[in-house]
Amino acid sequence: MTSDLSRQVYKFAKELQAALNGTVCQHVRIAAVLRPRSVVGPVFTLGNGLSAANPTQPIAFPLRIDNKKPRAWMNLSYQVRLDDEDDFLTVHSSYCGIFTDEALETCLLHWDYEREKDRYTSAHVQVYGTSPALEALNRNNDQKRSLDKLHIPVGGKRFRPCVEDVIEFLITERLADGREGWEKRVEEGRNRYRRGQLLATMRRNPDVVKEYLESLDAEE
Repeated sequence: MTSDLSRQVYKFAKELQAALNGTVCQHVRIAAVLRPRSVVGPVFTLGNGLSAANPTQPIAFPLRIDNKKPRAWMNLSYQVRLDDEDDFLTVHSSYCGIFTDEALETCLLHWDYEREKDRYTSAHVQVYGTSPALEALNRNNDQKRSLDKLHIPVGGKRFRPCVEDVIEFLITERLADGREGWEKRVEEGRNRYRRGQLLATMRRNPDVVKEYLESLDAEE
């Protein structure tokens, strides 16, 4: 089982690295390291700068395609394992944060995914900043919270954003420069991700697939 997991993990790591270095980064090295302990079976951590000496804490990397001073940094981490049937790679949790400094002291926003989270939606984004509307709502709320404490839903387990969505956001909102041809790389990676999610949805919902096929037969 571990060998099959390793094969799928390293393929995923290679795809992540190519997506980043082909669009908004250079010299990023996405490594995959088996976690020392896990209650859900073998789990790999994926991220930049991981090694046997540093198996769990990925290193942030600059968003730049040249040697100019970067305007922003990304901190990216994935925890991946095989699904309950030990067949397909699945993300146990993930984190992608955008910062203005290498020390990760000033965050713009971060996307999170935690499988089977019970207190709030498993896939969400948290944005740092101020909101007059939230301040007004807080006046009549005993539990006052800042904007970054709100867990904003982003598509749930199956339809959450992928790293290509983040890359497109960074470039189109002019937070990072993109390499020539970045659109093609983003579209290819996003299509690959969405196809995988669609297949997973079909495996978990065979009744819906059957209903759809029956509707096609009825139209003929």
